[in-house]
Amino acid sequence: MEVNRGKKIRDKGEEMNANVKEDGIKISSLIEDLNKATLMIEGITRKKAEGVVSMSREDGILKLLVEVLERKSIPDSQDILSIYEMKLNSNMDIIDYNKIGMRRRSDMFTQDDN
Repeated sequence: MEVNRGKKIRDKGEEMNANVKEDGIKISSLIEDLNKATLMIEGITRKKAEGVVSMSREDGILKLLVEVLERKSIPDSQDILSIYEMKLNSNMDIIDYNKIGMRRRSDMFTQDDN
């Protein structure tokens, strides 16, 4: 009986979280956009996207930094990752993308603030 009550509370919380808006955008919509962007970069580079590491939105332009696995190594800490900057318009069309850096998985990525 207590387990069912906990499940109902959890389900209600998830339902409420699905409707939370941040800056006028539903969180679920944002996650869909991020997933679409990683699929786009995988299509362009023909390499596996590790994930979105940064996101910002300004004047309807979505700017993302996406890490892509360039070369798998053993041990994993020696994998080579590239960082791509992508800019997408409000229709999720690519406006611009650039490889802005590479690093070993074990190294920290630092970006110049130019």
